[in-house]
Amino acid sequence: MNDFNKASGLITTGTTDIRAQEARDRQSLEDRVDQMRRDHEQAEKDRKEADFRERIAAQTEAGLRANQQLQAKRLGINTGQALTEGQKAQTAVAKPMNGSAPQALVDRLAVTVGGIQLAPQQAKDMAARGEISQGDYVAAVNVALVPYGYSFR
Repeated sequence: MNDFNKASGLITTGTTDIRAQEARDRQSLEDRVDQMRRDHEQAEKDRKEADFRERIAAQTEAGLRANQQLQAKRLGINTGQALTEGQKAQTAVAKPMNGSAPQALVDRLAVTVGGIQLAPQQAKDMAARGEISQGDYVAAVNVALVPYGYSFR
């Protein structure tokens, strides 16, 4: 380089320097394209995973709803289904056998239906509404009356 080029700030490079710069620019562009491709693939993978998790959550929720209906059915709680003739026959009011169990005693005994302890009036109301079967109510009252030596039918 001559002194004029140095004084003017003009720096000339050879053709090899230009080609090297173009190669670096191409490589940089290829690297950015590769990174964008990887980012796109990761975003697609994340979207599919989110969809999968959403389906699992929906299926789990549906399974829990079905399980709650099954549990209610097992406990004899009316889940909005029509009563069968046998269930209708059970809804008759239960009366103490031989008049031996005083109604006052029945009215203050807590009963356990399906593993859940209910207050006396609550159990009667649930049986009247069909939330628990009359048969389950009578059986629970009988269990509660055993210590007193009474039975209920």
